Amino acid sequence: MKIKTFWTNCTEDDNFDSIVNKFIEDKKVVQISTGDTILPFDDHSHTLTVLYD
Repeated sequence: MKIKTFWTNCTEDDNFDSIVNKFIEDKKVVQISTGDTILPFDDHSHTLTVLYD
């Protein structure tokens, strides 16, 4: 199995969705995990991790 992590600092990042969707369209995805981190300067970081064959 392989793992790929995507991240963004924006709340409205349409490009993020497109990049992730394009990546997984031809993969056998086993699991997707998400995480959010609130940063001290009024921003946040969003991560999406894909486990695939």
